[in-house]
Amino acid sequence: MKHKRRKYAWGVATLSVLTAAGLAAGCSTTTSPATSHAPSTKGVQAAADVTPAQKGGTLIVALPAGASITWYIPIVNASNNSLYNARLISCLYPGLIYINDQYKIDWQDSFASKITYNSAGTVYTVYLKKDWKWSDGQPVTADDVLFDYDVFAATSANNAPKPWPNTAAGSGGVPDNIRSVKKLDNYTIQITLKKPVNQQWFIYNGIGLLAPIPKHAWDKYPNNMTQEITYLGKEAQDASFVNVVDGPFKLQSAKQNQAWTLVPNPTFGGHKSTLDKLVFQYEASTAAEFAALRSGTIGIGYLDWSMWDSRQQLIQQGYTVQPAYSFAYDFIELNMLKGSPLYSAFSDLRVRQALEMAIDQDSINKDIFHGYAPPLYGPIPSTPKTQFFDPKLSKPLYPFNLQKAAALLDQAGWKLQNGVRTKDGVQLSFDMLVPSGEQTALLEAELVQQDWKSIGVVANLKQMPLSEEFSVMGSGDPKKWEAASGTGIIYGGSYPSGELLFKPGGLDNFGFDDPALDKLIDKTTNPEPSLQATLKDFYAYEELTAKDLPVLWVNVPAGIRVVAKNVHNVNDETMNPVVGVPLYNYIWMSH
Repeated sequence: MKHKRRKYAWGVATLSVLTAAGLAAGCSTTTSPATSHAPSTKGVQAAADVTPAQKGGTLIVALPAGASITWYIPIVNASNNSLYNARLISCLYPGLIYINDQYKIDWQDSFASKITYNSAGTVYTVYLKKDWKWSDGQPVTADDVLFDYDVFAATSANNAPKPWPNTAAGSGGVPDNIRSVKKLDNYTIQITLKKPVNQQWFIYNGIGLLAPIPKHAWDKYPNNMTQEITYLGKEAQDASFVNVVDGPFKLQSAKQNQAWTLVPNPTFGGHKSTLDKLVFQYEASTAAEFAALRSGTIGIGYLDWSMWDSRQQLIQQGYTVQPAYSFAYDFIELNMLKGSPLYSAFSDLRVRQALEMAIDQDSINKDIFHGYAPPLYGPIPSTPKTQFFDPKLSKPLYPFNLQKAAALLDQAGWKLQNGVRTKDGVQLSFDMLVPSGEQTALLEAELVQQDWKSIGVVANLKQMPLSEEFSVMGSGDPKKWEAASGTGIIYGGSYPSGELLFKPGGLDNFGFDDPALDKLIDKTTNPEPSLQATLKDFYAYEELTAKDLPVLWVNVPAGIRVVAKNVHNVNDETMNPVVGVPLYNYIWMSH
């Protein structure tokens, strides 16, 4: 998993290697266990690690430096939309579908057992497993899924009470394209849409949003949804609230900026963990995390790229070091919200083009990431390889060129005055947020800062913890920030269309909007007769997004996973770096 801080595209599946039948609407009528990763393959050990799983042990997972856990329920607002929250929540509340490292639905680890749909792409039937129970012994049923949908729909409204709206509103056309969601029986749900869509897109980006939540424990205001979502919004950051769960683990204790301790849930309907405890441990800095790894107390941790040359020290201690790529993209956000300090500057495409042309991605890849961070020129990364990557974006639309960048700023009316670009008395000088604690994020920001300074743009780096950075950007106050680096989006298993990313609302909390791009995004979700037609739609969306620069594209490095020698079954299948949601219940420890 990449360990730069990431927002999480909640829900769903990365359809990177689907067949033509999977992508073209109307070519298939059932998503069934036949498409899943064979259950017998999960947990297969390498030749040198064939010992049967042992019971017991406390697995300590070190969070990336500065990352904290701040939210505990599956429906999340913008300020708390982080990958690390998602990982803990998935241990407590699994979704209807789980997407494996092969970008397919893993029915073994999903609450749904099957999904069928009609050829028009308007009616979907979801079949649930009948042996799942809440940790208090109550059965998990269709009522819990419908309750989740009702809460999701209510928190999607722009006028929802604080701390809402939720960050995934609009994904998969939910709730705007939903005509009805009804219970056929205790373990069957039927969803009817208002208009036909690409079936696979809706399954992954719509149905994939849903995760059962305990109606019998949480539905405090059954006759007043506004009161209900206000109540849930207040409780969502209280770790003691999530005491009824259906996932593989229960939360035993939470000490903010220290550790979050989980224990196996004995009523879990899926594969049960053999661990005694699973602990997510906070690390204040990359140096602190490296010291913890050196002490031998960490079972799974992460190595910052600034310490790549020190990896041999860990290898000599018996750790394995495993680089792995996520299906994700990284960027620098520019505040284009009306009322923001530099609204007029950042809303000018010429200014964004100049800033992009002054980012030396090749040097960043070589000097900071040792060749493990391919440059990024649009919303789909080149690595890992997927059929959604537009070959035309193998080369930059705005290649690094400081002279041309300076000329663009001149053309836009930003003239040099005392070394700083100035227009109508306003200087192109701003604070850029940088996540604290991670040396690599700072080094990358400093390289960008240096090149921007050479063309007269002043970026003052302002470090703050990840949770605070997300809170500032998600506050809705346009005057609280100007630019932010060190963040990105992991698709989190989602179909990589852009409705949640670059249309107003959702994860677009920086004010960008282009009606022409909105239309192309909508087209990527429509039914098409063939894979070729579907990919043509995707490439058109990617190319205009790359040209529009809703964000400034920056390198997408691999993350460096570090695993202790007594921790077993840690591989791409269980850690799932592409999607970003590990199956910790399959990992075990030897004693």
